[in-house]
Amino acid sequence: MRSGTAFFVRTTAIHFVTYFFAGLVASSLLDYRWAFEQPVIRDYMVAFASTAVFLGPALQVVRGMIFGLVLLPFRHSIATRLGWLWLWALVVGIGILSTPAAAPSSLEGLVYTRVPLWYHAFGLPEMLVQTFIFSVLVWAYARYPRGIFSALPPVAGTIVGAVASAAFAFIGYAVVSVLFALALGANISDPSNLTLRTQGLFIAPFLLNIVLVLVLGRRLWKPVFVSVVYVTNVIALLLYQWIVLGTPSVIYVVLAPLVPAVILATTARISRPSMVAPPVV
Repeated sequence: MRSGTAFFVRTTAIHFVTYFFAGLVASSLLDYRWAFEQPVIRDYMVAFASTAVFLGPALQVVRGMIFGLVLLPFRHSIATRLGWLWLWALVVGIGILSTPAAAPSSLEGLVYTRVPLWYHAFGLPEMLVQTFIFSVLVWAYARYPRGIFSALPPVAGTIVGAVASAAFAFIGYAVVSVLFALALGANISDPSNLTLRTQGLFIAPFLLNIVLVLVLGRRLWKPVFVSVVYVTNVIALLLYQWIVLGTPSVIYVVLAPLVPAVILATTARISRPSMVAPPVV
């Protein structure tokens, strides 16, 4: 039960994080707004800056849970030496190229829709990269259910652990931010919400939390670590909003880091410093 629960939670988090960053990078490198406004496509896809697109990352938590549940019975098969390749082939084969519905980039979509040929290829790079990274990470955790850190050199294991913990906290930021925007009735359809400049508000604490786990994770008692993470995240958000966005929101800055700080302290490798003096040799 414990191994299955860990696999389910890790798969959910891996999908969310890989989907978010793949989408962020792809939307920055490719002109998604232009693509969504083209004939036929604008009738098929919602507007690029619509509320649905803004809420999309939160929906990925549910999609990640579905992936976790579906793959759970197959986690031992995924854990084989080439399990990452078979998982990726399964996702690409069924989830992209041979979907039951006539989706873009699928064979059914090529035959039964009016979507132009260029659009079928437009989203393929993002989908292939995201599903590849997803498959490799899910395979790694399935192959090493007690943690992939034990299979890595000490330094690499520590870095991967810090990134994983910061990724869990990142989910907390995304969910809290969406709920905060909805509670205040903010204009979440504003196109600026999807720019790299605005999304950097999430990326900045993500990178900061990786550093905090690496530097302080083994040196501070957990309650102290939570306090340090919270305070530094508050400062980071305040500085980012003030310097980059120019309009700091004190309420958001104070409330948003609470849940991520607790998540980070719960998932990171943190131990209370020993109070026993070393023996004198």
